[in-house]
Amino acid sequence: MVTLTTLTNQARQLVLTPNRSMDRRDNLCVLLAAATILLITATAMALKGAWLVLPFAGLEIVALGAAMHFTLRKLDCREVLTLQDGELILERGRAKPELNLRFPEQAVRILMARPERPLSLPDIDLVALGHCYHLGTFLNRPDRFRLASLLKNQMHLRVASHDAYHHTSF
Repeated sequence: MVTLTTLTNQARQLVLTPNRSMDRRDNLCVLLAAATILLITATAMALKGAWLVLPFAGLEIVALGAAMHFTLRKLDCREVLTLQDGELILERGRAKPELNLRFPEQAVRILMARPERPLSLPDIDLVALGHCYHLGTFLNRPDRFRLASLLKNQMHLRVASHDAYHHTSF
């Protein structure tokens, strides 16, 4: 998901987050519903003599909870691009920024690699001061095109085709 926020007349901020169909609370409700159904079924089977089902039912609930936790943890990342006072700030992290980089606006180039196949994902890279940073690796195809459009039209950064940039600059 790509969200553009205008902080002031000169400052703009793009927040990139992965698409999530449910938040933590909704996932917890799904886990509790699955656990309830599983335990009712396992208890009924245990009362008929198949008591060995109960430990495996518990293991299934723990495995489902762990899978949901790790998936939500992976989807909890975000990237924030802030353009303010002639400076581009790139922040990445989960609960707090784990990476915080500042670049002069004139030193920043955005490269968009055209997809090799019609439905593949385009790569969007931020090149500044001799380093390349991949942007929005967790975004889907429409969001990547929206990101490139917002970087060019709203944040007024130079967006070039990956191939054209290599031929003219390197």
